[in-house]
Amino acid sequence: MVTSSGPPRLTLTEATALGAIAVLSLGSFWAMGRTSYDVWGGIVVGVVLVVANVPFLRRAARTIGDPRVGALLPWAFGAKLVASLVRYAIVFAVYDGNADASTYHDAGVLLFPGYRSGEFGAVVVGPPGTIFMRQAVGAVYAVIGPTKIGGFLVFATAGFWGTWLFIRAFAVACPEGDLRRYATLLLFLPSVLFWPASIGKEAWMTLALGIAAYGTALALTHRRRGFRLLLVGVLLANVVRPHVAGLLLVGFAVALLLRRSPGRSSLLAPVAKAGGILVLLVAGVVVVNGAERVLGIDQFNTDVVSTTLERAQRQTSGGGSAFDSSTPKTDLSPSRFPSAVVGVLFRPFPWEASNPLAFAASGEGLFLALLFARRWRNVAGSIRSLLRTPYVLFATTYSILFIYGFSAFANFGVLTRQRVQVFPFILVLVCVPEFRRRDQGGWRSLLLDEPVAVRA
Repeated sequence: MVTSSGPPRLTLTEATALGAIAVLSLGSFWAMGRTSYDVWGGIVVGVVLVVANVPFLRRAARTIGDPRVGALLPWAFGAKLVASLVRYAIVFAVYDGNADASTYHDAGVLLFPGYRSGEFGAVVVGPPGTIFMRQAVGAVYAVIGPTKIGGFLVFATAGFWGTWLFIRAFAVACPEGDLRRYATLLLFLPSVLFWPASIGKEAWMTLALGIAAYGTALALTHRRRGFRLLLVGVLLANVVRPHVAGLLLVGFAVALLLRRSPGRSSLLAPVAKAGGILVLLVAGVVVVNGAERVLGIDQFNTDVVSTTLERAQRQTSGGGSAFDSSTPKTDLSPSRFPSAVVGVLFRPFPWEASNPLAFAASGEGLFLALLFARRWRNVAGSIRSLLRTPYVLFATTYSILFIYGFSAFANFGVLTRQRVQVFPFILVLVCVPEFRRRDQGGWRSLLLDEPVAVRA
């Protein structure tokens, strides 16, 4: 019996995407004669981004290996673009352009005509990371034109794919972990949606860190391209925030040196590890030079680190979102770590919020605190995963160093933006396999590679 099949039916996600494209297209035609290029050009850029990213979203959904995670991608991409528009409205309608994104846009408007004509000699002033971001916005505008909305959407798209690379890294390096939970948290956590969704360093750093994390996952699981991608990610981070690039290198070095060789390691394994160490040394020199340039110092040592943390504490202790910084926060004492964890990951508390954004951040911090409390078995399991899964050791080392360093900041507004750079790493700890004391031979087995035999 021959059955005739009709045309394939659209899924709800595809129908929603087509509807959004149609609405945006009609909106752009309507806006062309009534608004500035900043508006209608931004709408056109939005339509182009949606259409251009459809095949990449489909490929990502196919290659991740979990259809439930793949189904999240279109909705997460749409949520990212919406978050970008919300961020735009807050920056320019609520704060009247008093944000870094506005200064980057102004510089991009001045630079893009020269970039279009092949002239790249314009002098840009400011700190090194800021200079690079202004040049990057000029390069983007050379392609899409000077539209703030379009620029926000382009950077939001870069931030989205950086987040996706973190998810890919987790899938590669932690196959026993809960991929769906990790993907859901990263794709829809409000801070990760909101802050890297505009013109600025947060989106750039999310992309750079995602590339580095994916490269690390490949390198630590003996895959090709790992060291190259890690180096690319570190260099991209280094041009904006070399101190964060340094944390990446330290985390990778710890994981590489303490990684256990597989049972049947090839004769080339020592050569590969030596090559990794060489890459670390070269990248380390570049990062240290970048840090010295950004921080304005002549040499890099522990005294300079302490002085820099003290300066960060002073510089961030002003403004409406500042909090009490009388307690010294520039030492690396283990006794200070619990308070540093609370300060960096979970504050401000609801009673400390002074504006709507801070109150939203306090709600997210409360959610994360409850998540870590609810998933304490996963956090305990991460201790055991340090021995079994090098990527967990990498993420843990990076997170510890980040928490120590950024706990010196005395301003909630700065912290809520900056901690987006640690969420993809610290959330690994609540997504690794649970530790169950009775099933795995008691607390001693936390420090062993294999479970302790349980007597019948």
